[in-house]
Amino acid sequence: MSESQRERARNWVNGNTAAAIAVVCGTALVPGAAALVLLSQEAIMAYHIGSIYKSEFSQQDGAALAGEIGLASVAGKILALEATTLLGPGAFVAKPAIAAVIVKLLGEAIIAYCDEKWG
Repeated sequence: MSESQRERARNWVNGNTAAAIAVVCGTALVPGAAALVLLSQEAIMAYHIGSIYKSEFSQQDGAALAGEIGLASVAGKILALEATTLLGPGAFVAKPAIAAVIVKLLGEAIIAYCDEKWG
């Protein structure tokens, strides 16, 4: 594994974390919307990180990787994310913070997995 692979992967994670915060702000009061957006974003992030480590990495591989790592590592956090809808206007503060944690943790888990498997 080269350090540049890890750096490139972390840049993807950081960019996706920022994007998650922005998107979740816009969907804070819509039940289920943030989770749907994050699940899609996780698959895209997994694909891009996987393709940094392995040149022949398909979108299906990325979706499988996100499902394998993502569901186990962030399922409870996604439930917490959606539960914050009950906070009403407070959801505009709580949801983006929780989304940032979810995306960052998942991204780091994907990087660790890719480091171990292909690095």
